[in-house]
This record gives sequence, structure tokens and C-alpha cells, in this order.
Amino acid sequence: MGKSRCLAGGLLMALAIGGASPLAFSQPAASPDAPAAATAPDPQKSAFVAMPEADRAAVQEALGWLGLYNGTLDGAYGKRTRDSIVAYQQSVGAIADGVVTPVELDALKAATRRAEAAVDFALIDDKISGVRIGAPMKLLLKFKPSSPDTTLQSGDGALSLILAERSPPKTAAAEDDGLAALYAQFGAEAGDRKVTYKALKAGAFFVVAGQDKGARFYTRYARAPADWPPGPSLRGFTFVFPADRAADFDKIALAIANAFDPFPDTPASHGAAAMRAKSTRSALDVVRVAAGALSPSAPTPSPSPDARPTPTASPASAAPSPMASATELTATALLVAPGEALTALPADKCGTITLDGKPAKLLQSDPASGLVLIGGDFAAGQSPTLVAGASDLLALSLAPAGGGKAKLEASSAAVAPLSDGRSAIVAALGAGASGAPAFDRSGALAGVVAAIATPPRRVGTVVLAAPYPLIGAEAIAAFLQLAAPAAPAATPALAAGEIVARESGLVAEVQCRP
Repeated sequence: MGKSRCLAGGLLMALAIGGASPLAFSQPAASPDAPAAATAPDPQKSAFVAMPEADRAAVQEALGWLGLYNGTLDGAYGKRTRDSIVAYQQSVGAIADGVVTPVELDALKAATRRAEAAVDFALIDDKISGVRIGAPMKLLLKFKPSSPDTTLQSGDGALSLILAERSPPKTAAAEDDGLAALYAQFGAEAGDRKVTYKALKAGAFFVVAGQDKGARFYTRYARAPADWPPGPSLRGFTFVFPADRAADFDKIALAIANAFDPFPDTPASHGAAAMRAKSTRSALDVVRVAAGALSPSAPTPSPSPDARPTPTASPASAAPSPMASATELTATALLVAPGEALTALPADKCGTITLDGKPAKLLQSDPASGLVLIGGDFAAGQSPTLVAGASDLLALSLAPAGGGKAKLEASSAAVAPLSDGRSAIVAALGAGASGAPAFDRSGALAGVVAAIATPPRRVGTVVLAAPYPLIGAEAIAAFLQLAAPAAPAATPALAAGEIVARESGLVAEVQCRP
């Protein structure tokens, strides 16, 4: 069960029908955020898609709060996303090249935190309708629970967020789920009510937007997945705000729409009746959820571009290592010579090794550093240029993806000292990043990520940045018997996309089994 089946939690329904703007009140349908024509390598696209998916969505989210992006938080690259990035860079006086730098990414994330804090935007679970959604709690001061709806309203009543559940009518036709009838009801015009946009995908969802007596409204309903345990259901929301303040509230409406999850995949949310029966909360029946939302009352400070994180403890001490009991370990390797790949794994846990799905074997290991050299039948590989003392890095790692294939992710990272004397990189990395190479901005190898001992921390689906021990260039030079690493070069920095394009063919996925 989950969001991918019901197009919830950030997948805007209007886009699924024909590329319409997610908040199409009166404007014509916008062109979809489709990939640009692939005529030549695009460094803008390469840099964007190489970012972790969570960072790509975070860029879009921040641009939405800034009023520069009006689309799905799907992390996809297209003209709408590119133009929004360029517009942001122009607005802050940066080089408008469409490539998000680490400093710009930090600034965009900070902009989201500030915008959310300003309106106390937080995820809530409505125990009556069963809907999970984001809401500006500082603006919605009144709660009006009334089964099967919950209304959150401003003090003057001008702003409303209505959360609702509807049971499909009991008809003889199994295909009649009631969605079309509800769509016709909300899509009807009468008196001052004017519908400016509406769209229906039969058996899945609908969207209706318009204006009524000086107020704009945006309504969305979705049908429950076919195997939803409580049975057939229709859940949705309507957001109403003053038309003369659209410039302020369109941004909030977009954030609400992107956070809408009509059928959250958590046991406590299965079935409105069951939730009401089990709820120990107040009669307001609306509670904040901790997972998936930063506390707006204490926003995370925005780091300055020159700030260096100073972790006080190794992440390995945070929890027992999952590697001791895992039946299969996944890591990232760098091809350093024909038939040889460098990674970091507990060698004693690897009885059978594969590299990109092909049989491989353990050639050499160094328990002191954690480095491992793997051999196999592959021709690619080249001796790396090593650098010591770099502080601004880009880690390339492989993450599981659909179809059994791994997905390359490029994660910006800063170097920081650990309390035990080792160095670490601070980045948002997945469990498959063990052994991931970390390059400085000239493209030289600064180190590899040590074997990751704890699962990455998450807030909802977002992987949080954390310190991970880094095996430095000096240890790599000694292990591979290479020349001592050089100091960071004074040459102009390469774009992330350029580093990815140059090194992606030398990064491979390692799997080892006991």
C-alpha cells in the first residue's frame, strides 16, 4: 500500500492528466515539465539528475515557496524546473547557469524552513477523514470536527481547509465508485460559483478549481487503492482563500497540494471509524505527526557558506551495525585499474562477491583502513589522481532502483573532524554508499566513504545529512601503492555534472554475501 498507487503525497493529480499547472485556477494549462530534447549532453540536466532524489525534490519545494515553481515535487528535470532554477539564481545575483551549487542548495533548503516556520506549516493526521496533509497551522486557528469532515479555519473565517471522506454509493455496477458523481457535484457552476479548471481520471482522482464570491477554491479527491483494507473510499480536501490575496496563498496552496496523502500507509490511519474508536486525543481529532515534518517552532539554522560542521561522535556508535547480521551487503566501488575495483566493506563478511552483477573476488584487504580491492573480468578502470586537504567534495554512490538496476547519486559533502581523530564527510547518503568515492571540485579523488555501520536517518522519505567516516587519500595511496596525494589544485572548479559525466563509467555496484 502506498503513495505510488494512489498518486498521493506530492504527486499532483492535474499533471497526470495532461501537464496542467497544479494550481490551475484561471490560467491556461501549462506545458508539462517534460525533458528537453536530447540533442547533446546537457550539463544542467546532468548536474540536476545526479543530485539525490531528496535534494532534487527539495529544490523544487523551495522554489515553490519562493513563487518560482508551480509543479510536482517529483525530482524530475525539465524546462519548468530549469527555468525556475535560473530565475532563482538571477534573483539572488548568482551565475544563472541552471546548475544548483552546494551553497545554493543550502540556501534553498533554508528558504523552505523559513517559509514553513512563518506559517507553522506541518503535517497533520486527521483522525476523522483519515487524510494526511500539510497545513499552515499558524493561520488555521479554529478546528471544527464534524464527521465525516474536519474543517480548519482562520479566525476570521476567510481561510479554510476542509478534509473529507466520502463512501461510494452502494450500486449494482462495480465500476461505479462514486467518483464521477462527486466530480459532477463539485464541478457544477451556480450563481457566483465559477469553475476555471477541472479534470477527472476515471477510477483514480479528480481536481476542480475556481472562484466563488471573492474566494478561490481548490478541490481534490482520490479513490482508495483496490486492496485498501477498510474497503472503497473517497478522500479529499478543499482549500479556500481570498482571491485578492492569491499572490500570498497560491504558494501555500501548492505546498498543501504537494503534501496531500489521502491514504497514508500507516496502521493507525487505516479506516476513519477505527481511528475515532482508538483515538485518545482530544475532541479536535487533529494531531501533528512527527515523521516527515521539521518542527516549525525551532527551524534548523541555515549554515553559512563557510561554515564547517564539527560532529562530536562517529555515527558508528549511534546504533548496532546492521552489517553483522545482513545476508547481503551492497556497496559502491571505483574502478582503479583494468580488472580492479576499490571499495570499503568488512572483508570477513563477504564469501561471494559480484560487481555490477558479474562474479568477482577479493584481491586484497586492509583491516586498519577498511579498504578492499576486488578483482574481476572487466576492462574499465584507471589509476586515480589523489588529493589531500580538500574540504568541498562530491560523493558518487549507487542506490537501489527499479528493475534490479542501481541508480547513481551525487551528493555534495563537507569535510569535518570526528571526535576520535578521524575525518568524516557530512552528506545525505544511503546504505549503498559504503566505499563511495569522494572527489574534490577539480575531479581528484579525496577519499572513499568507510563501510556505513548504521542505516541512514530519515525524516519521512528524506535522508538526512550525517557524518560518515572518510578513508583519506593518504590511506588509499598506501593501499594501492600510488604516489602521495597532492594539495588541492588552484584550477577552476568543475560543475557537479562535469564530474559525474567523467567518473560515472568508473563507478560500479558491489554485492557480497556470506
